[in-house]
Amino acid sequence: MQSPTSPQGNCTDPEITPNSVRVVRALGQGRAARAQLVETVMPDGRTVQCVEKVFAPGLLTRAIYRCSFQSPFAYQSNRDAIVACYYRRRVAAGVLAASDIEASIAEPLYVRYDRDARAWVLAAKWIDGRGIRPADADASRLRRWLLRKEPPARADEVDALVETMHQLESMLGDCGLVGSGWQVAPRALVSTANLLRVGNQYTIVDLESGIPAVLVPRYLINGAARAALPPFDDLDADRLRNWIDQNEIMLKFRIGQDAVRRLRSDIELLIESSSRWKNSELALFRRPWRLLTRRGTSAYHRECFRRWNQDRVVDAATFDALGQTPLKARMIWYAGLLPAGLGTLSSRIIGRRDYRDRLIDCLRSREARAETWKGFLDRCQTKWSKSGRIAPGTRVSMFNFAAHAGLSHCTPARVHRFIVDPHRRRDASTKLLLLVLSARYQSWFGQNRVEASIESWSGRKRISGHDAESLREDLCGNEVRVYTRGFGMHLALKALAPVIAPAKVGGVAAFLAGGNLWFLLPLLLTPLLRTAVTLLNWWTTRDQHVPHGEVLVMGLLPIVGSLAFPMQMFATRPRLSTFLIRDAASKLGQRVPVYGGSDSRTEIALIRASDFVIEFMQLMSQLSQRISPLVTSSTRRDTLPINGKTRVGKWIDRLAISHIESARETSHEKRSRTAA
Repeated sequence: MQSPTSPQGNCTDPEITPNSVRVVRALGQGRAARAQLVETVMPDGRTVQCVEKVFAPGLLTRAIYRCSFQSPFAYQSNRDAIVACYYRRRVAAGVLAASDIEASIAEPLYVRYDRDARAWVLAAKWIDGRGIRPADADASRLRRWLLRKEPPARADEVDALVETMHQLESMLGDCGLVGSGWQVAPRALVSTANLLRVGNQYTIVDLESGIPAVLVPRYLINGAARAALPPFDDLDADRLRNWIDQNEIMLKFRIGQDAVRRLRSDIELLIESSSRWKNSELALFRRPWRLLTRRGTSAYHRECFRRWNQDRVVDAATFDALGQTPLKARMIWYAGLLPAGLGTLSSRIIGRRDYRDRLIDCLRSREARAETWKGFLDRCQTKWSKSGRIAPGTRVSMFNFAAHAGLSHCTPARVHRFIVDPHRRRDASTKLLLLVLSARYQSWFGQNRVEASIESWSGRKRISGHDAESLREDLCGNEVRVYTRGFGMHLALKALAPVIAPAKVGGVAAFLAGGNLWFLLPLLLTPLLRTAVTLLNWWTTRDQHVPHGEVLVMGLLPIVGSLAFPMQMFATRPRLSTFLIRDAASKLGQRVPVYGGSDSRTEIALIRASDFVIEFMQLMSQLSQRISPLVTSSTRRDTLPINGKTRVGKWIDRLAISHIESARETSHEKRSRTAA
């Protein structure tokens, strides 16, 4: 295979086999792929640092694609689809070069097939940029609106980004890359995360969809007009060819005649690979009449055969004979419809002679059965260990295999690990005990969560290093330690969410069915627990005369009750309290299903909306200081007293110190590995 080049180089086959790929660190997990920073040694000996997108989506994404197109997720299994991704980026880069939009595309480098992940990989140039930086808090928005005053002139990054996205969407649609416009469409609230700011311009780092473009009516109407429903990274070949014909003179002036010739070649390769990809899927809602022709069905058959060979479902002899043995091909196809791994196993038994021989050996020989079973357990054990479901070195026996297999299919990795790992359960129980009984651990836990949030915002370049240091300085002070301790205890109550949430849902359902108000009691459980925690925090620090009045009131409110201590802190530490309120709004925006996520417009909108909460707290703080000046002590205390002089109190304090030191060492090791 030849190695790929940049859009300025020769147009070659993008599929290569790098000499080596070393994963530096994970960058993130999206709906369709996980991104990882890697160092790749190319076939020509060059070492390149780039980002690989491994298209191994979760069950929900695969199910949506299967229901939409009656085929496996294309970017994971279809070579033509991933090659289309490569050329789509090259063509989009050429299109942007002909525009006045200050934006660029992360340059594609190569595609390859990862046999371990059983997924195709797209590598692109590493872009060291940042996401959206939220505007500073504005604590006078409501008053300006009531007094009908003009807002101060300020440039929010999200507004400038949305304007750029409108231009990008319009241009990509005009040139024929209609499906790519979905990835930069402002109406798709999560698409803002697909662009990173580098200097004074933006770079598109994600041009590949994870789900069909069904959330914006414009794309559905466009797909219906082209008989391509639901739309998914579609291409208008005629419009794209007409666009380059009409803009050829301008393109030659801006990028040169040779670059225009390469762009034309990229366009033809993009159209060809996209056509092969789209025609190889059943896609009953995409020009279904094509399936009535021999050409339409043969394209689907060829893709099935190619995918079976790629995934080693069939051996070389069977693959060569599939075209002449339609009955065997149908048997392999039907066997693949069986659920879970049973379908793959059945297909391989039909399609591979070595699998059939191994099955016969297992039926005849006990030793062969034991060896096969041991190899299967080892593979499962390695897989579960890499995903964090079991501790490294844990042995999976035939007696507990069924339990592990069941948990791996129906529970998250953390829940699986908690159930099967006694050390994890013991550690969690100890932490819960310390959160209830140890003032030292409660204070450290709260401060650690606040410091983690500060570090997160600083690492994402949302705040400057000076602002981060100022926020850390605000953590000093006795009343802050008391409030962060209570804040940490409130956050710890979220660990009960897996138990409380089903109780709330069941209580509401029972109330709607029976009308008994007692069924709504679970809705009061979290506020009552927060009140109990607040009273406990006040009682244990009553000799320090730290106010808790606002916390008791705010803690009774649903959803925003966890912000009670940051709001109480507003009088003495308004900067730190403002940050915590905005951070809580950010985390809420990231957890909104479908429309939420990091750097999404939903997250930025909720951070903006927190201005009203901050303004309310500012007014309440001013009113409180006029009526009854708040008297607090700001003396810094590096340590908290131990839990009494009893043996139990001393033992709890020693246990808290041990866990705190262990957590600090673990955090230091992680930072050292990241820095390395």
